[in-house]
Amino acid sequence: MTDAAQNTQRRILIVDDIEDNRFVLDRHLKRAGFATEMCEDGMSAMRMISESMPDLVLLDWMMPGISGLETLQAIRETHDENRLPVIMCTALGEESSIVVAIKAGANDFVMKPINFPILMARLKSQLIRKEAMESLQRENSDLENTLTQRTRDLMNSRKES
Repeated sequence: MTDAAQNTQRRILIVDDIEDNRFVLDRHLKRAGFATEMCEDGMSAMRMISESMPDLVLLDWMMPGISGLETLQAIRETHDENRLPVIMCTALGEESSIVVAIKAGANDFVMKPINFPILMARLKSQLIRKEAMESLQRENSDLENTLTQRTRDLMNSRKES
């Protein structure tokens, strides 16, 4: 299966206050086979996430009103890093900004202007990580169900004895 075919089920939310940035990201991601949604601010992003959670969020740092960092913090109040990966996008070049974003719960960080091969590698890495965590959660749930059933069976067999 091609990368584009694998990506068709994956939805990426692009959050950036600059329309041109949103459209450039949208075009590249759609070309790679992703479904995309776009919004221009943190409040819209939070609403969209609550209505229909995407697979990953590309979040601009510098936005008027609620900043990308504040939006990230709000996202992390209800969605952990394994459930909803967030990649911060910014023109800020200071290493301290990267540290702040990671400590606030960003899964990764890309600098503007965005190098698309790097973005795609980081995006795919986060999606693979998310899928692995979801698979582990399903396995744990299955194991817990099996353990519960076997415990019931054991208790029933002891009662019958």
